[in-house]
Amino acid sequence: MPPENKTSQGDRARQAKAWSIALDPVYGMIGLGAIGYGIDTLITDTGLLWTIILAITGLVVGFYRFIREAMDLNKEQSKSSPRTDGDPET
Repeated sequence: MPPENKTSQGDRARQAKAWSIALDPVYGMIGLGAIGYGIDTLITDTGLLWTIILAITGLVVGFYRFIREAMDLNKEQSKSSPRTDGDPET
């Protein structure tokens, strides 16, 4: 496999990881919001109380995961780079 293909695959893997990290808050909000909506409509008669509570909880948990995974990705990227002086070419 030519070196440029390895670089291209590495770039694609990093892009996929970045999209995965970026969508965590959205997935958390939609997922827990749907569970809250199910609780509101099937179990209780509280309007949209559980939908709102669980959607906000999903958003908070999603942002927590976003920050944690972004920090891990940053550490991983800085370990693999021979130079970490802020040069955009590294």
